[in-house]
Amino acid sequence: MDKFTIHTVQTAPEKSREILNAVQNKFGFIPNVIGEMAESPALLRGYNELSVATTSGIFSPTELQVIQITVSSMNNSSYCIAANTTIAEKSGVPRDVLDSLRREKPLKDPKLEALRVYTQTAMKKLGWAEERDLTAFYKAGYTRAHALEVVLNLSLKMLTNYVNHVAGTPLDKAFEPNRIEDRKPGERSTHAA
Repeated sequence: MDKFTIHTVQTAPEKSREILNAVQNKFGFIPNVIGEMAESPALLRGYNELSVATTSGIFSPTELQVIQITVSSMNNSSYCIAANTTIAEKSGVPRDVLDSLRREKPLKDPKLEALRVYTQTAMKKLGWAEERDLTAFYKAGYTRAHALEVVLNLSLKMLTNYVNHVAGTPLDKAFEPNRIEDRKPGERSTHAA
């Protein structure tokens, strides 16, 4: 497999450097997937803007991770599952929620479970939610705005998951404690369509 460069601020194309500097300042390091994205300033800019949009939306940190870990699990992105678990721990997401998500098991909280199921449905049906899917989602306490922000979060995670697949991103040391067993390329998650 062709090895992708994991860029630093010094090696990245000029148009990627400002974002890499901001990432370095925020996290204290540049995660490997972001270093790889820097090869394409347009991709890195798109990722950055989607990331800002998701964190400034209406979902709580726990709800964001329910969506993002569910998507990463369905896409077999062990890198993103480990990275999101690490980020989730730092933002106070309960460990039982993370453990269930990482094992693709139902969540105890009915509202969070409705979000997980709706996210799976949106993935399986390629966004073609049926009326009954939306009704169940709304009955759990979510709104049309939430349904749209699920799409936003799906977009962000699909972007990082697919970069990991294309580039074969190695796991950062910071995410190592949350490593999960890799699936073989093309192996389906237990909830894949």
